[in-house]
Amino acid sequence: ILATVASLQPRVLSAEGESDDDKVLAMARDLASKVPKPFDTYEAKQVVASRSEPNAPLSSVLLQEIDRYNVLLYEIRESLAGLESGVQGFTLITAELEEIYSAMLAGQVPPAWGKCYPSTKPLGSWVRDLIDRIDFVTEWLEKGPPKVFWLGAFTYPTGFLTALLQTTARKNGVSIDSLSWEFTVNLNDRSAISQAPSTGAFIYGMFIEGARWDYQANSLTDANPMELVADMPVVHFKPVEGKKKPNNRTYFCPLYLYPVRTGTRERPSF
Repeated sequence: ILATVASLQPRVLSAEGESDDDKVLAMARDLASKVPKPFDTYEAKQVVASRSEPNAPLSSVLLQEIDRYNVLLYEIRESLAGLESGVQGFTLITAELEEIYSAMLAGQVPPAWGKCYPSTKPLGSWVRDLIDRIDFVTEWLEKGPPKVFWLGAFTYPTGFLTALLQTTARKNGVSIDSLSWEFTVNLNDRSAISQAPSTGAFIYGMFIEGARWDYQANSLTDANPMELVADMPVVHFKPVEGKKKPNNRTYFCPLYLYPVRTGTRERPSF
């Protein structure tokens, strides 16, 4: 209701004499200068093909992530160019551009940009997060698989986890259905990890809500006062075969992709 009321407010000059059009035009130009350029998909495929295992599951995941991010980056650049031209009166502003205009004015992520991956961040934080995501993918492409993966950088984290299972299944000559996960917390800072594990992957970028990780006891414990969310240490996601039944001291914690736990039919949050 509040969003609807805000959208009906007249677009007038501010006390400083700056109109909404001026604000959106400045934002569009600022974003256009910050948003990374799309990847060269041909060059990316050539780089991946030159490696020792070009058809490895993780290589496929990398190329798929590049394709998805490219769709988003092209969409953003096209929207900003169209919006700038429309605000200046050179072209007509379509209904989609009007929606982007209103979202930017309210500091929200336009719906057309939010289809690549779910997020509840405001526009400024979302753009900084997008830049960090593209930096992670770029470094992976240029330098090879990282020693520690940032789970939050993937548009489809489940595809990455499936690729880890496929890699282990091929390596051990077993069915992927016979594998399950074993999670081991690594108390080292991710910058101190010198090499990737032989099986699975080290993962960072997870948070825990309503609790925290006790580095001394190496276990979950109550959250600190006035602290709802805490960073999780690096966790080793290790595919194992014939995993033993866990003891009563093991807590099965669900892992959500973003704060909206209900998710959607097309994109579950769990």
